[in-house]
Formats: sequence, C-alpha cells, structure tokens
Amino acid sequence: MASLTLRHLAGNTWLIPAPAAIGVYVRDGRAVLIDSGNDEEAGRQILKLLNGQGWTLDLIVNTHSNADHIGGNAFLQKKTGCRVAATVPEAAFIAYPILEPSFLYGGYPVKALRNKFLMAKPSTVTDIIEATGPILDTGLEAVPLAGHFFGMIGIRTPDGVLFAADSLFPETILAKYPIFYLYDIREHLASLQRLRELDAAIYVPSHGAPSPEILPLIEANEQRVRQTVSFVESCCTAPASFETVLERVCGEYGIVLDPNQYVLVGNTIRSILAFLSEEGRLAMIFDGGRLFWGTTADQREA
Repeated sequence: MASLTLRHLAGNTWLIPAPAAIGVYVRDGRAVLIDSGNDEEAGRQILKLLNGQGWTLDLIVNTHSNADHIGGNAFLQKKTGCRVAATVPEAAFIAYPILEPSFLYGGYPVKALRNKFLMAKPSTVTDIIEATGPILDTGLEAVPLAGHFFGMIGIRTPDGVLFAADSLFPETILAKYPIFYLYDIREHLASLQRLRELDAAIYVPSHGAPSPEILPLIEANEQRVRQTVSFVESCCTAPASFETVLERVCGEYGIVLDPNQYVLVGNTIRSILAFLSEEGRLAMIFDGGRLFWGTTADQREA
C-alpha cells in the first residue's frame, strides 16, 4: 500500500488519507483514532505517524465494523494496549469478524468469503458507546448514521469536523460502483436527512475528500438509492425470484459478480426488497417451494 501521511484539518483534528479515511483527535499529546485502516500494514504506518509526532495512542473509536475501517485495530491494540470503542452491534462484529461473511452469506461462509476484504483480525472492544452523544471523556460526539451497517456512527470533533463514515460516497465511487452496500434502506435515508440538519465546518466521508459543503453529495447519494429502489421494484412487475432480480440488476448496471460482489450486491437487493415490502409496494409470494416478489395484487391472486 502507498505510504500514509498526516494532514491537519482544524485545531486538534487531523486526517490520515487512506482508502477509508482515518481521523486523529489529539489532546495533551494523547491521540484518539477514528477508525484504523484496512489491515496490519495500515496499523503499522499509523503508529509510525503518531510516534513521529510524539503522540500516545489512547483509544480507537470505530465508526462501524467493516474490515476496511477496523483492519488496523488488532496490530495497534497489541502494540500500544489502546482501548477500542464501538456501539453494541458493531462491537460484536469487531470481536468476532466471522460474523460479517456469515451474515452476508446467510450461513457458514464458503472459503472464498473468508478473506481480508470481509474479515479483519479480531480485536477487543473495551468500551461500549451509545450511537448519539458524548464519547467517553474524549470531547468527541457520536452521531447516529445507521443504514450502511447496523450501528454505524459519525463522529464530530470539538473543531467542527464531522467524520461521516460510509453514510456518503463521493461522485467517483457512485460512478464506479452503481450499487453500494446498504443494510437498512429506511435508516440510510433517515441518516441522509440527519446529515442535512447537522452543523459542521468540515465533512469527511470515509471514501471522499474533506469538504465544507456536503449538500450536493447528500442529494447525489439519495438520488442513486431511490433510482436503485425504483429499478428493483420494476423488476417485480410480474412475480420474480431473488435470483431473477439479481440477474436483471447486474444486467442493468453492468455488474460482474465474484464471491464478494455476490453477497454485497445480493444483500443490498434483499434489503431493498424488504424496504419495498414494508412500504406496501411489494409482497412475498410462495409458490411450489420457491419465493417470488410481486405486487400486492399478485399476492392476492396466488
């Protein structure tokens, strides 16, 4: 991986630009990390940067438990004895990384899914935090941003910098990946609305550049989600199985499946189908030992 660097954002708040952004908040020479990169090498470079500034790592606060956000935890905790904080659902996945591919696959994951991309090394969560309000005695504030994952949070520093985790994806990601992973569509849309109402001087999406203006990105992300939801609904004008919907989505958006993409795209489609069901726009139809998704009229006729 490319060498990591340290960038000053405001006051005591710093950024380590990486595939998934890493925040650093420093007070009295003691550092709190916001996420830890995607692997042991990231952890090694992070520690070198902190040591170069004469800072002591006290705590890692994980926004959520995806491997690219917690991959450096194990190395850093082993080397420094630092604490790790997360919300309740994310803490379970951090301690037992096998949960992520298991959950995505819907059973014991095949070997192709037990990989670095979906499974970080386990680390010990020492502090359970709430999804909203003060984070321990750090001066940081948790902001609930569930939707992408179970108990994901954003983190706002006293300097007015909001690390927005994976609640927003930049235009480059939206262009490259027509579907991005979402666990709960309703919660994600609510989080986007919450971001509209939050006050911050600088916004840091995990996979994008810091910016003082976030509204256009919120609009672009919401538009993409609603477009995808509408297309999935259109796949079910006549009763369709999940595999049929998946095939149509991949054809529409030019998605080439591999094991990782199968579970990530497939899981997102299932979440969209659940959302449409709860909205009363689609219904589950069981016929001949198979599940189909169709309109409520189809359900009555079945």
